[in-house]
Amino acid sequence: MRKLTIICTLAVMLLAAGLTEAGWEEGVAAYKAGNLSAAAQEFQGVVEGSPEFAGGHFMLGQVLLKQKKSNEALTHLRKAYELEPDNVGHQMALGQAYLNNRRFDDAAQILKRINVASLPKPQQNVYYQMLGAALQASGDAAGALGAMKRVAEANPNDADAWFRYGSAAYNAGQTDAGVVALEKAVKLDGNDAAKRKAYAQALVRQARLARGSSKQAAYAKAVSAASALARMDGSYDNLLLLGEVQLGAKEYQDAVASLRQATSKSGNDWHPHFYLSQAYTQLDQWNAAATSAQAALERAKDESTRQRVWRQIGFAYEKQKSFDQAIEAYQKAGDSASVERVAENKRIAEENEGIEAENAEIARMEAERRKLEKELQELDGPPRR
Repeated sequence: MRKLTIICTLAVMLLAAGLTEAGWEEGVAAYKAGNLSAAAQEFQGVVEGSPEFAGGHFMLGQVLLKQKKSNEALTHLRKAYELEPDNVGHQMALGQAYLNNRRFDDAAQILKRINVASLPKPQQNVYYQMLGAALQASGDAAGALGAMKRVAEANPNDADAWFRYGSAAYNAGQTDAGVVALEKAVKLDGNDAAKRKAYAQALVRQARLARGSSKQAAYAKAVSAASALARMDGSYDNLLLLGEVQLGAKEYQDAVASLRQATSKSGNDWHPHFYLSQAYTQLDQWNAAATSAQAALERAKDESTRQRVWRQIGFAYEKQKSFDQAIEAYQKAGDSASVERVAENKRIAEENEGIEAENAEIARMEAERRKLEKELQELDGPPRR
């Protein structure tokens, strides 16, 4: 909010002053010349000479804001508002002062009183940015989103306005609205990696939330956005995002390629190794899946992450029918249900092996019996007449 400025013309200020107060013209001249110390001194004299003159308090407050004396500025801007409560310029300035003093509830309340239609178009944009910041900081996320949306709609070719609104909508859980706004931001400014990344992340969430036939289409769109981002900036984070999206889109070979690139750029993060294990699992490459999971385990920092990785290791061993190793992994993961399942599968497998061995022995004995019978027949010689 420090970047926001109150837009007011000197012509309006001069009309409000009536050119009658001593030191006013000198203060205005110093203000226009950027001599804030002189302007503050002149306007201080104005308010001391005419304490009920709203314009003097207003201009002194403006100067003090520029000098970053936010608390002193608030005193004079509040006085100007009290003297002329219907003056829109005073309302805007007081709202800015409240924001500078981090009194967000007060800022929101004063700004809500303003008749937006009475403001020139440029001031309307500033107004909605101020209101959005005040509402966001005071906990009114819905109101803040509405203000940001107004700014974006009023400036359809402003990529930053669409980016701010789209990011806020995404963070507020309004995924579809966030995707639409961020897509506009990317179309307007496709060279900004931050905008592309926010758009890709929003598409990933949208794909995860999708159901039925629309899910794969959503993931395809997310893959396209993440691929464009990785081509623009092949950083570790962007490659990891691409691999994760390709994994969700069931493009497992492509996911392996992206995630292997990611591992080469960060040796200490467990995520790419874990996702690699999942991709190898889907490709039925169980040894590679187990190896990648072990690499993830070596890099896991906390117990909950380690349990998650142990569960993946158990799954890879289970698919290989390495039951004892799978049981051990699931135990370390704290997954008692999987331990019971694998133990039962091991029992069934052993029972089946026993049955197969018994059947094989019966078949062997039957073959031996037939062989002996044939040999006995041959010893008896030719049949007698």
